[in-house]
Amino acid sequence: AYEISACLVGSEMCIRDRYQRRVRGSKMRASLILVFFSIFILSVLAQAPSRPTWPSYFSASVVVHHEGATREPSRYFRWYYDSVQNKDRFDGVGEWHSEFYRSATIFDHTIQREWTIYYQPGTTVCIYRTINGTVPKPNFSNFIYIGQALVNYEPVYHWIENDRTRGIAIQYFESVKYREPRRIDISFEREARSESWIFFEFDSCAQDPELYNVPYPIRSTCNAI
Repeated sequence: AYEISACLVGSEMCIRDRYQRRVRGSKMRASLILVFFSIFILSVLAQAPSRPTWPSYFSASVVVHHEGATREPSRYFRWYYDSVQNKDRFDGVGEWHSEFYRSATIFDHTIQREWTIYYQPGTTVCIYRTINGTVPKPNFSNFIYIGQALVNYEPVYHWIENDRTRGIAIQYFESVKYREPRRIDISFEREARSESWIFFEFDSCAQDPELYNVPYPIRSTCNAI
């Protein structure tokens, strides 16, 4: 009986030891996984650049492509921006009553008004109205960095924002070297459409303030629509 009792006690101790070793092994594996995961997260955070900022002023050549429900054609123009004046200007080609003109559109965001001037040899037509539409200028407060990419073979930082409240998803690509915008993709999920703004020939210098004003001889003939 003593031998049987000793055997049972020895078996119980052996089972308990095996159980404790398994528990210690599981805890060690869990600790190692946590350590490796923490190292991975820290390495990603260490590689993430500082949050982007929109330039205070610039000029750039821009191509805008539209997809989805909209039938709007692609556009090409020179974009000028001045944050001090809170104004934008787009110089390109515009259609007016089925004719194509060289055009300039000036947006004054302070008073929410836009002017468009159409030029042909010897002819100038000017119209103005309340600003119709938006010009993309992200504030980046809710953007998340997801890594690097290439835009026109240039290394860029890739940021995203998914605003479910407005039903808008934005991707922002900025130059790694200069921290300047290279591309903005905007998806309007509720409207089943999207657009891409691609930047070329970016110049981060301030422009002549008069560039954002309609010359008086033309302004005096502008028509409201």
